[in-house]
Amino acid sequence: MITDGPELRQAAFQYVSDVAQTHGGVISRAELEAFAYQGTPIKLIAPMQGINNPKVLDATISVVSSPTGPYADGSPTEGVWDYAYEGTTPGRTNIKLRRAYELGLPILYLEKIHDGIYIPYAPVLLIGDRPADLRFDMAIEAIAPLGDPSADSPVEKAYRDSMVRQRLHQPKFRARVLTAYATQCTVCHFKHAELLDAAHIAADHLDDKTADVTNGMAMCKIHHAAYDRNFLGVTPDYTIKINAELLAEVDGPMLKHGLQEMHDLQIHLPVRRNDRPNKDRLAARYAEFDAR
Repeated sequence: MITDGPELRQAAFQYVSDVAQTHGGVISRAELEAFAYQGTPIKLIAPMQGINNPKVLDATISVVSSPTGPYADGSPTEGVWDYAYEGTTPGRTNIKLRRAYELGLPILYLEKIHDGIYIPYAPVLLIGDRPADLRFDMAIEAIAPLGDPSADSPVEKAYRDSMVRQRLHQPKFRARVLTAYATQCTVCHFKHAELLDAAHIAADHLDDKTADVTNGMAMCKIHHAAYDRNFLGVTPDYTIKINAELLAEVDGPMLKHGLQEMHDLQIHLPVRRNDRPNKDRLAARYAEFDAR
């Protein structure tokens, strides 16, 4: 008989993190259903409902938020957000989520981005229960002690902003961009997710609360570094350009095959037109490259 508690949940979160890392920050329904702890299968997503309450656990282990679902869940833009009750009464599913709140047990928060594909966030804590509003309040664990963002001191706000960027915005942006680019570098088609980044076209600002796929391109570590330092540029018509000094340099196969041979090639584009790089942002960024 397994015991529900921090050790089991940490094992679940580590499993999800390890799997998501190999897929560019996302995890599938099948992978969420494949978790086991000490030989006991524990599905980390419910078959139909948003709130997942495995029978072998004392409290909810995970929740799903879907943009096409029946409930208007809050958005975790400040690291604190609300999650709708299932139905309009306390009910069995809501009772076990309330139990997680009462016991202080962390849960897994899954944001659906495509059918059967989710961006995971963990650990997440429940920090409030509002039966009158049919809502639970949630927060990423690192900033849960801060509570309401409107009450932050300047130091608390700086800490919150840093944690939200690190735990929410960056993982979400990376997952969406790598998914759009089929988990491959837009320059060289390298396909190992662990060595891929979501490169920003325009500088990342915390005030922009959205993970805007059109402001990013999937790149391997080498090409991301080259792009950030303007050794590599991308024109508004999606053509790769290499810095003139690098083109003239002679320095072994990495330079030749990794950068020089990319000059004047076209980048690999997402299949969905709505996911492709914003041409105005590319033009502004390419002007910086051209002036180098």
